[in-house]
Amino acid sequence: MFLGEFVHTLDSKGRLTIPAKFRDQLAAGLVVTRNPSDRCLLLMPMTEWTTLTEKIKTLPLTDRRTALLRRVLFSAAEDLKPDKQGRVLVSQRLREFARIDAEVMVAGMDSYIELWNPAEWDEQVLQKLDDDIDAEFFAALGV
Repeated sequence: MFLGEFVHTLDSKGRLTIPAKFRDQLAAGLVVTRNPSDRCLLLMPMTEWTTLTEKIKTLPLTDRRTALLRRVLFSAAEDLKPDKQGRVLVSQRLREFARIDAEVMVAGMDSYIELWNPAEWDEQVLQKLDDDIDAEFFAALGV
């Protein structure tokens, strides 16, 4: 389970040090790709990635929305394995997509992790929490 928010700094090569509490869950491998709904990256353990890909395989190939989802997720996906220091190289292409420069907000999302530009995290998540909170919506979800 991935919980918590951590601000980390990329090294000069673009490597991200994974928070220590997440490393065991990612030691066997992970996938980093674009998030289809936000300007951030998804980082998933290989088991979670496999579960997601199995669901996507069942979607019709001829549906334009499904095709877009496949393109966004799979074409940018990179399978990685953390080094001995718990670091992974986040490609320049993915960092540019998420507007990640030196600092990264590493946000646990239960079964996966989101990687954000810290300013975007504040704007898209924290400010919206203040501005757009809708208790009725959450109640309708049953949470």
